[in-house]
Amino acid sequence: MRRAADRHLAVSTWLRLLHGYAVIERELRRAVADHCTFPQFDVLSQLDRERDGLTFVELSRRLLVTAGNLTGIVDRLHAEGLVRRSVDPADRRAFRLTLTPKGRRLVRRAQRRHHRALTALLAGVPARDLRVLRRLLDRLRASAAAHAVRGAR
Repeated sequence: MRRAADRHLAVSTWLRLLHGYAVIERELRRAVADHCTFPQFDVLSQLDRERDGLTFVELSRRLLVTAGNLTGIVDRLHAEGLVRRSVDPADRRAFRLTLTPKGRRLVRRAQRRHHRALTALLAGVPARDLRVLRRLLDRLRASAAAHAVRGAR
């Protein structure tokens, strides 16, 4: 009986995580939609954090996607004058992506809307509970990562 209860707890926890994520993501997509798509926002936000820019590989690792998935997004951002591509001085085979001034202005406006929306979505949860949740999610991530490494062997 214990295993069935454990499975039920695991599944119900996972579904709650997915549902909460879906609701929050939907609202955050709406918040930035006047400025860019959500995938574009993710790319622009990562580039905003790095003055010297990122290579496709560095960006893909941060966003947990393949570099191939980023190509179309970056192509559109480049065509709109939001991102600059230049040869990486450390590896002439790679491109380094940086924000243009126009891109920086746009992402900062989108970030303000994103932060306001996220703050409003989480306003009903006391800060103390958010800190506890953050610690629990860190433990969950570490546990899942450790299990994934063991399973890959």
